[in-house]
Amino acid sequence: MVRTLDQVREVDAINVPVWEQSPLDEGGLRAELAEITTGLEAGEGVRVLGRLDGRPVGTGGCTIVDGFVRLWGAATLPEARGRGAYRAVLAERLRAGVELGATTALVKGRVSTSAPILARVGFRHHGDERAYLLDLG
Repeated sequence: MVRTLDQVREVDAINVPVWEQSPLDEGGLRAELAEITTGLEAGEGVRVLGRLDGRPVGTGGCTIVDGFVRLWGAATLPEARGRGAYRAVLAERLRAGVELGATTALVKGRVSTSAPILARVGFRHHGDERAYLLDLG
């Protein structure tokens, strides 16, 4: 579980390339740590960090609402995929969810990455989400 500023930096180092986003500045890192710490202390959710051979390669978070653990933000560095990092991050979020009182887990899974893993561990398909793009230029 993420609890320190250094761990938030490691999470950011994963999220930046996976989600193609800009890195957080020092203020953003501290704000992220405050949000994580508040959720953890309130029993409302956690952020986890997965490592392979000591190197941070995966992350994901969860929020607890009305007996549901809502899984979000899972990311695994491309070069680490297929080695169990996503499954470990998933397992830790589910474990934390149960510990915090959840009885049901909800997650959105990308067809090309996490969905097959989610199905193998017992998640059932419950609808599709579609995204649309309109070029206005």
